[in-house]
Amino acid sequence: MEIDKVGQFERHKKSLVVMASLFFGFFFAAIFGVFILTSVMQVNTLTYYVCSRVGLPTLEQAMAIVEPAPFQKLAESLDESDPYYEEARLKLLELKKRTGARYIYTMAPKEGSVFRYIIDGSVEKTAPDFSLLGDEEDIGEWDSAALAAYQSGSIQIGILDQSEIWGATLSVYGPIIEQGETIGIVGIDLEAESINQWIRTQVFWQGVVVIAVVLLGMVFYILLRIYAGKFSLPG
Repeated sequence: MEIDKVGQFERHKKSLVVMASLFFGFFFAAIFGVFILTSVMQVNTLTYYVCSRVGLPTLEQAMAIVEPAPFQKLAESLDESDPYYEEARLKLLELKKRTGARYIYTMAPKEGSVFRYIIDGSVEKTAPDFSLLGDEEDIGEWDSAALAAYQSGSIQIGILDQSEIWGATLSVYGPIIEQGETIGIVGIDLEAESINQWIRTQVFWQGVVVIAVVLLGMVFYILLRIYAGKFSLPG
């Protein structure tokens, strides 16, 4: 009788340890799952936060500067002596300096996904990275939002792009519409490295909290195992 009682107690003790192990396993997995999910959601939320607070208002101002009829004429003639070219370029450059955007530019289609730069309002004309009137680029190799803005005739928000040269960049695009037809796009590239650094800092501290909770859980689990091992049936 005493032996059966001891056996039942040992089985109960083992069952308790197994249940505790399963509980802490699921608990730790749930914590890591929530951590990863919230980190991804935070990145997406901040991406659109940057767009709404900086990118979209700047894009709307740039679209207001670009007059569709003179733009279409310039895109067809590629005549740098056209007074509208310099007038619009200086206005876009002033907007770029005032808002802190990295690049502001306009493009018109040539063939397929190949577009021509029309007005580059990003830097002075003497700068090495200035895009000349008529310079060509295949925007099909860019973020899909650029081509989508032209094809859909609506504002498009890109994704955070990581580059070794430029760091984190976020782009927004808007259509240039003349008499119901999309004739080009306005593009704005935003410096997002500071936002990206902020995200990484937040994720780091979230990770510290998660690790601290996991360590505390492990300590509690070890103490439970020690307690279960020392606990014996009273005589």
